[in-house]
Amino acid sequence: MADGPNGLFRQVIVVALPGLGAGAQPDAVDYHDRGASTLEHVSRYVGGLELTNLAWLGLGNVIPNGAVTPARPPAASVARAARATAGREIQGGLEELVGPAIRALVADGVEVHGIGGAAHAFLDVPGVDPHEVGAHEALLEAVTAVMHRHPRGVVVASPDPGRGLTGSGPVGVARALTRFDAGLTALLDQLDEQALLVIVGLGGNDATIATRNGGGLTREYAPVIAYSSSLPSGVDLGTRLTLADVGATAADVFGAAASTPGKSFLGELLA
Repeated sequence: MADGPNGLFRQVIVVALPGLGAGAQPDAVDYHDRGASTLEHVSRYVGGLELTNLAWLGLGNVIPNGAVTPARPPAASVARAARATAGREIQGGLEELVGPAIRALVADGVEVHGIGGAAHAFLDVPGVDPHEVGAHEALLEAVTAVMHRHPRGVVVASPDPGRGLTGSGPVGVARALTRFDAGLTALLDQLDEQALLVIVGLGGNDATIATRNGGGLTREYAPVIAYSSSLPSGVDLGTRLTLADVGATAADVFGAAASTPGKSFLGELLA
């Protein structure tokens, strides 16, 4: 398979984290999630978050009230994205994020690999190569292994249920974030300059809000971090109207964005 038409990237890696929230969406009140702000409230609850890699990339630049120290400038380009479709469940979030893009890419002959929760989410899509995450393997270890074995195409990864930032209180979220941040060190060290890494949230997990209706995700904006060593750093990608912009960008790298929803931000990254 040839590299993308832009000639810069041959691989796109999307890591989607349910529970990574950047503040309540305007419609959060409809979900009993008024005031939800996972990272802000978790940081306050545990007395601060030490997330060296995520802070360097720019997570703190899209999180309210200094929950993570902003980088000046961030190493990555950053945005926050709204979930446009109804609901908070992971399957619907993944479908909005990359579902149409995956189908367009597979139809165009681009290799697509699903890891962990993303593998299960797209089992019904012919052409998507699924990869399990081992019982004692971290998500980013699996991503790094697949990234090396398949250096061209698209990799989409999400934690298996119960292994990410969901299903636990603020202390559990803080610990899971710390483990994820530590795992980024090896991935970033081995990331090819022709690879684009996108880390994106899929709703929040704010257990601190009094109105929360049961467990599960909270209706929040998603932080979006787009990084490659071959790109200019610190581009402000603004507030995106839909998670589908991530999928559209991945498709755009391989010339398939015209048949996907969402608005690609590839041009903004390359400007």
